[in-house]
Amino acid sequence: MISTMIRQLMKDASVEELKEAGLAPYYTEHKRGVFPVDANGVPFMAAYINVTGDPLVDLSEDMAAEEKARAVYENLMDQTTDPDLLAPLSFLREREVVHFNRFKALYEEYKRKGL
Repeated sequence: MISTMIRQLMKDASVEELKEAGLAPYYTEHKRGVFPVDANGVPFMAAYINVTGDPLVDLSEDMAAEEKARAVYENLMDQTTDPDLLAPLSFLREREVVHFNRFKALYEEYKRKGL
């Protein structure tokens, strides 16, 4: 969703405006296409997703990922006052909170059962 939001923000920008915004390297590789990268331009890879087979370890990692995503959405929200950006970012942030709480409940249930 974030990549799509960036695409929507870039769609009417001139090449000069993209250069001034520091987006020339992105434009060179992807034009205005949706290509998921982090704030440093590092592309998303499935290799970032880890599984150990231990439900407590895997759920701990899932909870950490949800908290990291929540923090990123909040950092993005700090950088804008545009309600058309704030609304979906707020939704995404809340979704991460819900996911974290669901993973935490499952973690606690598994721990109680001794898994």
